[in-house]
Amino acid sequence: MKKMKNINNNSIMNYFKKKQTDSNSGARMASQAGDNAQERHASKKKEKGIGTNGHDSLKERTNHFCKEEEGQSKSHLQQSAEGQSHTFSFRYKYNKHAVACDTSKTVIGALNTNKTFRKIKKNNMNKEIVIRRSKGAVPRAAVKTDFPCCLIENDELLDIIFIKNGGNVPSEKKTTGRRSFSSESENIVTFNIKTKGGKSVKRLMKNSELRLKVDDVCVYAFKDDKLKAALKRDGRFTNVIFTKHCALSEFGSETIHEMSNTVEHLNGKHFEIIVISDNNQPDSQENFLSDVSTEMNEASADDLKENVDPNKHHANTEQEETQKKERVKSTKTSAKYYEINNSEEIREILCSQLDILLKLLMRREKLKKNSVFQKFFRAEYDKSVQSFSEVYKIKQLMKLSDSVCQIRVEGFAKGTGFLLFGRFVLTNAHVVKDFLESPDKLSSTKYLEAAFDFERLDSKVKLVPVKKQLAAYCFLTDANQCRLDFALLELDDVDEITGRPRLLSRYLGGSPPNRGGICIMGHPDGGIKKADPCLIVENLQEAADKHISENDKFIYVMTQKSFEDKWNVYENQINYNSCFFHGSSGSPVFDEDCYLIGVHTGGYVYPGEKGKTRSVVEYAYSIQPILDMIRAQAKIKGLHEVVNTLEAYSNKSNESGTAEQDNQTD
Repeated sequence: MKKMKNINNNSIMNYFKKKQTDSNSGARMASQAGDNAQERHASKKKEKGIGTNGHDSLKERTNHFCKEEEGQSKSHLQQSAEGQSHTFSFRYKYNKHAVACDTSKTVIGALNTNKTFRKIKKNNMNKEIVIRRSKGAVPRAAVKTDFPCCLIENDELLDIIFIKNGGNVPSEKKTTGRRSFSSESENIVTFNIKTKGGKSVKRLMKNSELRLKVDDVCVYAFKDDKLKAALKRDGRFTNVIFTKHCALSEFGSETIHEMSNTVEHLNGKHFEIIVISDNNQPDSQENFLSDVSTEMNEASADDLKENVDPNKHHANTEQEETQKKERVKSTKTSAKYYEINNSEEIREILCSQLDILLKLLMRREKLKKNSVFQKFFRAEYDKSVQSFSEVYKIKQLMKLSDSVCQIRVEGFAKGTGFLLFGRFVLTNAHVVKDFLESPDKLSSTKYLEAAFDFERLDSKVKLVPVKKQLAAYCFLTDANQCRLDFALLELDDVDEITGRPRLLSRYLGGSPPNRGGICIMGHPDGGIKKADPCLIVENLQEAADKHISENDKFIYVMTQKSFEDKWNVYENQINYNSCFFHGSSGSPVFDEDCYLIGVHTGGYVYPGEKGKTRSVVEYAYSIQPILDMIRAQAKIKGLHEVVNTLEAYSNKSNESGTAEQDNQTD
C-alpha cells in the first residue's frame, strides 16, 4: 500500500482523499521516467565529454559546479551567483525566525545571514547541528547544512536542534567562488534514507545520536552521480556500507538499487539500506571507487575549498590518482574474516532444531500460519525492548501513580487527571468543557471531584472536591500549530492526599523523545487505575499505512471519521499505540526514565466490528506548551503562586493563537 505523504503537515483526512489520485499519478510518472531514462542518460554523457572509463570524474564535475572558470567577466560572475529570492523559517526551542535568501545559497549560508542563528550556533560550537524539514516527500527528514536553498519550499519551516558531535563532516567552509545552485536545480535530485538500516545493518550513521533523534535523512545529488558517490559525499553514513555489498531497498515497491547505479530515478523516493553480502563489493563498484577520493567526504557542493591554484591542482593530479588507488587497494586487503571451528556442524544442528522450535511456539500460541507467527514474533520483540521491566522503575512508577486520580462529575467518571504541583490537578479541557458555566468557571449545578486510590473495585477511595474557579483552561491550536487541550483544576482540600508526589518535579523540559518506550497511567473506560507500557510510533505514515492494510474492510468507516472528526496532526503531538481509550483522557505519560513528557489526549478512533472502538493510533500532547499557557493565564489572573512555581519551566516564546476545532478525543 502506498505511503502517506506529508502527514506531519496535512491531516490524515487528506491522505484518504488523495490516496487514489496519488497512486495513479505516481504510476504514470514512474512509467514515463522508465521510458526516457536511457535516452537522457546517454545524452548527458555526450554533453559532458565523459572519458573512456564510462563516466565523468565526480570530483571534476563537482569542482566545475563549485568554482568559477578563470577569465569569466565580473558581470557573469554576479549573474550566476544570484538566484531567485525566497523565504523560509527556522525554529529553535519553540522560537520561530524568518530567513530571506536567494536560491543560489545553501541552507547554512542562508541561516548564517540571521543574527539570532549565529548566536545560537556560537552557543553550540562543539555540537553537531541537525536540520529537519517540515515538507518534502518525507517530512521531518534531516538535511545536511550544504543542502541547496533552491530545494527548500517557500515559507517552509526548518527545525533546528544540536546533538553531541559524532564525527560527521561539517559543511561551513567558504564557497564564494561557487556557481548558483538555482541554475543547476533541474539537475539535482533528493531522496530519503532511514537512519536505521535493514537486516544485518547494525550501525548506519556515523553519529549514533542522529539515529536516535531523526528517523530519516534527506540526501541530495546530481542526476548523473553514482549512488555510492552521493552517499560518501553526504558524509553522515559509516564506511561499512561502502566496504560491504550494500544497496537501497525502496519502500512500497521493494525495488533494489545498487550502489553503482546513478541517482537519476531516485528523486522523492524513500529507502532503507540493506546488506546483500558481507563480502567485498562487486568489481563494478570497486572500480568506481577510483573516481571517489576520500576527500569528497569533506568536499560536498558547499565544502570545496576556494582559491585553488589550477596549475598546482593539475600538477598533483597524477599523484592524487596514485593515492586513490592505494586507498582502494588497502580497502580490499584490510578486511579479515575468521571462521569458527566446526561452524558448519553447529549451523546444521541449529537448523535441525529450528523446525522443532517453530512448531512448539506455534502450538503454544495457537498460531496456524507462518505469516501469523512472524507477526507474533515481531510483537513479542517489540514488547521485549521496552524499558519498564526493571524493578526499580516499577517501584518508581507505582509511587508516581499515587498522584493519578479519576475526574468525576456527579459521581460519574469523566476522565483522568494528576497532581501537577501543590493542590492543582491537570486534566484535558474536553473532560470538563461540557460542565462549564463560563470559560474559567465550572457549573454551579454540577459537583466535580477527584477520586484518588481507585485501584480495585473495593478500594477505599479518597474523594477530594474541586473548586468552581478554574486556575487555567485552554482548548485551541496556537500560532505554532501546537494543540492545547488542558484544564488546571484546584482542589478544595488536600489534607486527605498529603505525601503524594507532584509530577511537575518529574518534568525535565525540552522536546519529548521521538522513539522508545513510554508508560501511561489512568482510568480507561471509567474503571480502576491501570498502566499501559507501549512504544512511541516513530513513523506515523508507516503506522497508519500498516493499520489500514490490516483493516481494509473498515477503510470506508475510517475515511468518514477522518472527515467528521478532522484528523489533524499537531507539532506537539506524541504518537503511540495504546489500549487506553475513553475515560483515560488526562492521563500522565512517562518516558523510559519515568519522567513526565505529555498528557494522554485521544486517538484517531472509529467503530470497528460489532461497534467496538478501534484506533489507527493514539496520541498525547507534550508538556511544555501547556506550562507556557498556564503561566501566561495565571499572570493575567494574578495567581502569583502558580506563576512563581512555573517560572523555572517557562518558555516565553510560546504564545497562543487562533482556536481550531478539536480532534477525536477519548
